[in-house]
Amino acid sequence: MFSKHKPDSVPADHTVPPPASPKSTAQADGSRDKTGRTAIIGAQTSIKGNVIGEEELIIDGQVAGTVEFKHNTVSIGNTGRVEGDIYAQTLHVAGHVEGRLIASHKISIHHTAYIVGTIITPCLVLEDGAVFQGSIDMDAENEVLLSAFEGEVDKSTSHRAQDQEDTVDDFEGADATTPTSEEDIYHEDKS
Repeated sequence: MFSKHKPDSVPADHTVPPPASPKSTAQADGSRDKTGRTAIIGAQTSIKGNVIGEEELIIDGQVAGTVEFKHNTVSIGNTGRVEGDIYAQTLHVAGHVEGRLIASHKISIHHTAYIVGTIITPCLVLEDGAVFQGSIDMDAENEVLLSAFEGEVDKSTSHRAQDQEDTVDDFEGADATTPTSEEDIYHEDKS
């Protein structure tokens, strides 16, 4: 009666919206607090002051203050607005943020996002259409990142980025008159 058939291909213009429910937030990241609960700041809610917690957080309303959910995922929905710094393990932004976005694992900026401020994270996904004004620091050794998360920063993504940078540097250093072999372009570190 019900088929679990999935389409073979996804349309090129397909975009994935930020997590909209507690269940999808947990599935998207694989990380979840011990209680399995999610806090939600609804679209008709406005908070002035700091918001600190140890669970997943979805913001569809307005927050003027610091948001600290350092061991969990914070999602700013399309109607969400934050004026202040946000600290999270993983951060999804589809709404409006003015301040610093600091995540120990990853930040995903969706196409509907409008951000003014600084992004500090070892891994960043920025969709076409997002508006961003400010600076980005993806150094896993950043002092702000290390002090905020007491050394609990995901450094694996920055090492992969460095390996890719090294490959580009090797390619750019090749002599333009001598054809470059495939082995020269794609080297592997056997250590």
